[in-house]
Amino acid sequence: MPKHRFKQRRKPTIPTTRVSVIIIRDDKKILLVRHRKGNRTYWVLPGGRLEYGETFQECAVRELKEETGLDIACDEMVFLSEAIAPDRSRHIVNIYIKGHVTGGEMKLGDEPVLAGVDFFSLDELERLTLFPPVAKQVMAAHNHKFSQGIQYLGNMWV
Repeated sequence: MPKHRFKQRRKPTIPTTRVSVIIIRDDKKILLVRHRKGNRTYWVLPGGRLEYGETFQECAVRELKEETGLDIACDEMVFLSEAIAPDRSRHIVNIYIKGHVTGGEMKLGDEPVLAGVDFFSLDELERLTLFPPVAKQVMAAHNHKFSQGIQYLGNMWV
């Protein structure tokens, strides 16, 4: 009798890279996207997975258009962070870029994980469930006019 082979899930060999974009309107509102996974909902900076052969800026422009309907231009890179699961099952490298809206019309993209898109008062940011939890760092960078250069935030796994 032949032995059956069961497919085992392969352990990832390289981290996933995610580009997130910080869009602040009128110096007082920030753009966020709501994600829904199972029964859980939370907010994220808009963005997504870097595709092979794509620059960070190209990824940012594409992802913002797909998720929010907005056209953007990228300004400067602001943060780098990682999210490494305690069991090492996931490793995400996060690139954060400041950008600004150049056109388009805000509308929620059609990806199943998307549950909302809106601008929020910067005063509300620290009270929202934001992943990765970078609200304090975004506020500090905003207060310094994003002039501190690229900051490494460490492992932000929650």
